[in-house]
Amino acid sequence: MFAILLPLFLILFNVTYITHSEWLYSYGWWRNDIENRTGLPASELNRGANQIKEYFLDDSERLDLRVNFGNTEVSLYNEREILHMIDVKALMKGVFSIVVWSGLAILLLIAAGALLLWQGLPDLLARSLRWSAIGTGAFLLVFGIASLINFGWVFTQFHFLSFANDLWLLDPRTDYLVIMFPQQFFFEATLFIGALTIIDFALIVGITRLLRRRFS
Repeated sequence: MFAILLPLFLILFNVTYITHSEWLYSYGWWRNDIENRTGLPASELNRGANQIKEYFLDDSERLDLRVNFGNTEVSLYNEREILHMIDVKALMKGVFSIVVWSGLAILLLIAAGALLLWQGLPDLLARSLRWSAIGTGAFLLVFGIASLINFGWVFTQFHFLSFANDLWLLDPRTDYLVIMFPQQFFFEATLFIGALTIIDFALIVGITRLLRRRFS
């Protein structure tokens, strides 16, 4: 159970972290030339990103993303984009719930192992981590290769699986949601999530080895 829950927790935790990271948005604006594509300065783009992050955490149903175009404050997203963001918010709340419950389950498993096994816990954790790392590495490798070959297909399949409607089919010429967050933005965010997951595993494996040496 530990070997299965750990990668689930780490990957979705990194999804949550990336979604609320200011640096990712600032990088995305620069990397995809979003200021020129939208006509909005970075300060207004950051203001919009902050409203999205707050929307994922608050209790409001609809997102009214407001920015300044010149001297006029406007609602940037149209009705279809707002309805899609309702679906995205529900998805993000589901991700957050899985992170919390899987994290609690991992802590309970470690606590139970410490009470029942104690001296054998480091060895058991090491074996579980090995299988977890192998499985996660294989998944990330296959997913990474598929993304590098055709991320557009992977991105489309993700939307088919995650949403029960076609509100995510937006026009990149007129809909600001996809102008602000083009496919390249999500491709690189996915790479960051994979890299962070690998780093997390490396740190956990290192800590486990130290524990085994201490208790050996």
